[in-house]
Amino acid sequence: MADVETYDFSDERIDLGSGVTLPKSWRARVSGEQDVPGTITVRVEWDDTLGRTAVVFAALEREAEGVDITSQALREVRTHWIMTRSALDVVTVDVGTENGDKRDRIPVRDFLSRVRAREEREPLESLHAAISVYRVATAISYPPLKLVADTLQISQSTATRLMSRARDSGLAPEVRIQEPRRAPAVDPYNPGKPNDPAAPHQGPTQPGGPSIGR
Repeated sequence: MADVETYDFSDERIDLGSGVTLPKSWRARVSGEQDVPGTITVRVEWDDTLGRTAVVFAALEREAEGVDITSQALREVRTHWIMTRSALDVVTVDVGTENGDKRDRIPVRDFLSRVRAREEREPLESLHAAISVYRVATAISYPPLKLVADTLQISQSTATRLMSRARDSGLAPEVRIQEPRRAPAVDPYNPGKPNDPAAPHQGPTQPGGPSIGR
């Protein structure tokens, strides 16, 4: 299994709204990647033009003498996977506390797990939860509509309708309805476990959840 080390975080943080923030830049070092005979280093930065994070530098250092870095080895370097996996270590979400007097900053994985565990929501709660998850997806460079659907445990068509409403109402004008890319093989709720982005979506196992568009 590949070992991912995230380091050299920027002190400046990007605020995406809904309490979602991330460093403007960071580096990640990956070793033990299958079929890659060496250590991969990438630098990730927030790109204002793209409206998301992007890999701006990537390098592969061979592991020992007698190893040649070939074009085939370079093709095995999964820069998007590394970017998303490392983002899960640096993205945070500010959430309200029980007494409402202050906000706690929690890791993005904890936030997604909390949202996913919630079984019933009022329509407006569903809308704001979808917006928050969409912004998390932007921060970790994960297909937003897929993450909204999987986290709220709704169909992707329902997620699309929610985000269209969020955009049209002005609550989330940055929303883009078309998915920009395929999901990397990262489980955003448990990064240590492989994820199959081609697997069919599993909806709620019992009644409840958002009612918008259903």
